[in-house]
Amino acid sequence: MRPRTSLVLGSLGILALLGCSGSDYHDGPSSSYLVNAIAVADIDGNGQPDILGLVSTDLGGVPTQGYVSTRLQGPAGAFAMPTRFGVGTGPANLVVADVNGDGLPDLVVANAHDQTVSVRLADPARPGFFQPAIVLATLGRTPLDVAVGDLDGDGKTDIVVAASGANNVMVFLQGATAGTFLSPVTFPVGGDPQAVTVADLDGDGQPDIAVATTANTVSVLRQLQFSPTLVAQSAVDYPTGIQPVAIKAADLNGDGKLDLLTANYGASLTPGTLGLSVLIQGATAGSFLPPVHYTTSYRSTALAVGDLNGDGKLDVAVANSGLPGDPGSVSVFLQDPATAGALLTPTAYRGAWGPMGVAIGDMNGDGLPDLVLADGDIVVRFNNATTPGIFGPPQFFYN
Repeated sequence: MRPRTSLVLGSLGILALLGCSGSDYHDGPSSSYLVNAIAVADIDGNGQPDILGLVSTDLGGVPTQGYVSTRLQGPAGAFAMPTRFGVGTGPANLVVADVNGDGLPDLVVANAHDQTVSVRLADPARPGFFQPAIVLATLGRTPLDVAVGDLDGDGKTDIVVAASGANNVMVFLQGATAGTFLSPVTFPVGGDPQAVTVADLDGDGQPDIAVATTANTVSVLRQLQFSPTLVAQSAVDYPTGIQPVAIKAADLNGDGKLDLLTANYGASLTPGTLGLSVLIQGATAGSFLPPVHYTTSYRSTALAVGDLNGDGKLDVAVANSGLPGDPGSVSVFLQDPATAGALLTPTAYRGAWGPMGVAIGDMNGDGLPDLVLADGDIVVRFNNATTPGIFGPPQFFYN
């Protein structure tokens, strides 16, 4: 199988296929960029969701410093020119969340190439801007994904990292001073970590960790104890599709319990298209039933969950980067109104350069959630006001 590590570090190779999108040609080595992850959040506090694209860059094939490109939404559906905030090299994924407890969303970025995590706290004096990065080293391992939550119960947000290179997940607890972090502690999981989510999976009021691994499993860590002494916790593994590279927790079937969903990249040889796996939570809190697999297009890399058609049920969008030479697609799964937690046959929307990320947000103020994609550039597909759950042509935003 092709590990998620090579998927991320090899993404810069895709730049050669991008043509004029994201590339600047001149005498000497060419410089290029690729938007490979996406987030939606109101970072300037004006009540409108903004777009944050995570951009990998290179110069003549050598990775250079990446950045987060922000597009602030002003009047509904109108976006300012991009502002760029530097992170590490080979950035793989990001989370936008209030880390230091000041009520403002911050950036947490996994940098695969230089094996660091960048934490950029919001600048309280400049809405929509961020302070210089706090850099956390991942000890020679390759960070591919990040998640956040108050894992030790001290009221401060901690950072969890899926870092390839050992069969454990890394946790950076926040220190006594807001915005500082202790040396990482680790918890064993069932394979090499590729993606991670933090959520209260068993309903006990405490956050748990779920990690997608190269063993084609999700490893679930519950009831973690950090104080007064750290207690090692054994993970429980659940099967997924082949090579899960993204994971989300959501109550898909509306029973009040969180379920798990993974986007599966598939095998290197004879790749399948069962790119979405859904693990419904079972009768025992924090346990999960065997996965239900759904067919996507090839090479699923990311997913997002939200009510896309306004029927009160959660739907799923999956980004599919496609096979070499193919523009990929986004698979939109609406939930079956007759069967809670079951998904209908998806609608596929053709990609531009190979979608690697997807987020959901109302990007034009009409009250309907739209699709925001990392597809070479930042791409938005607006929801159809007449037929919600159907999405329009791509709108491109350079970075």
